Amino acid sequence: MKRVFLFFLIFTTEVFGQKAAHFEFVGVDSVFMWPGKAQSGISEDVQFGGISGFEYFGQSYYFVSDRAFKTDPTENSYFFRMDTLGKISQSFKFFDLKNAESIRFDTLSRRIFYTFERDDSTGVGFLDENNQLNQLLSYSMNNSEFTSDNRGIESLCFDGKNNLWFAFESSFQGMVPFFKLPFDTAKNNYNSDQKSSFLYPFDPKSCLNPDKNANANLGNGISEILPLDNDRLLVLERCFDGRQNTIKLYSASLPESGNVFIKDELFDFTINNLFLEGQKSLKPDNMEGMTWGENEAVEKILYMVSDDNFNTGRQRTLILKLKLKK
Repeated sequence: MKRVFLFFLIFTTEVFGQKAAHFEFVGVDSVFMWPGKAQSGISEDVQFGGISGFEYFGQSYYFVSDRAFKTDPTENSYFFRMDTLGKISQSFKFFDLKNAESIRFDTLSRRIFYTFERDDSTGVGFLDENNQLNQLLSYSMNNSEFTSDNRGIESLCFDGKNNLWFAFESSFQGMVPFFKLPFDTAKNNYNSDQKSSFLYPFDPKSCLNPDKNANANLGNGISEILPLDNDRLLVLERCFDGRQNTIKLYSASLPESGNVFIKDELFDFTINNLFLEGQKSLKPDNMEGMTWGENEAVEKILYMVSDDNFNTGRQRTLILKLKLKK
């Protein structure tokens, strides 16, 4: 494997000029701009790409693809491990899981959880002690009140209060449903029978012209969530207008009463930026994965990764590094 040029660019908030300065860019990792060329120990017949889930755990980064690369007809999701130097040291089929959309390591139950989104169903599952896939809950993609064509569950996280959270990708009703599942110590798992629901204010046409309608491919969607602090979630919204993506980060905090989140914009990543010093704008891509990394200088570091859809002629796998400002 050839060693690929890895670079980081350091800029201030004023240079980038995002709308709200709660987050700022501190780096771009291009080691995966050419999938399959990255320095790694993986097999020559395995292609890195199609990334939909991203997790940092135990000083390593983990990725999961939403399907197999085009030369593998199984459509099975693949699992990748990367060290902090950018080297992929492991890759394997994610057991029998197809169409994974998010992965999380849970220290409470000591299990790996995931979400999936298929043509017929979407849901949340986990790997047990024997690496067997177990379904925690699922919804129909055909007749559930929460789903629509290609719009299921893509996000998953654990908060600091022993709860599992997941959210649906989109809604045409102005509110996206979020669900919280409490941990059941007796079962060493999260109790789907005791889940509580919340509503997140949402515009499905946030990047579309008024004459365009959101559908399976166009419009806005929630592609990942993370805990921001004990009382707020961090929400990644990704909107595609048919030509380019718009990426925004929001905080979602619950009011003292009711179940509707209070939503605040924290970061706006559009095509209109000066991240490359005016030479060429850093184009927002199809960001699907998000994880907190190791804190640096007492500052929280956020990473996002894009899904190239194995379409390297038009898209790329790109890791963005952001810093949460105090």
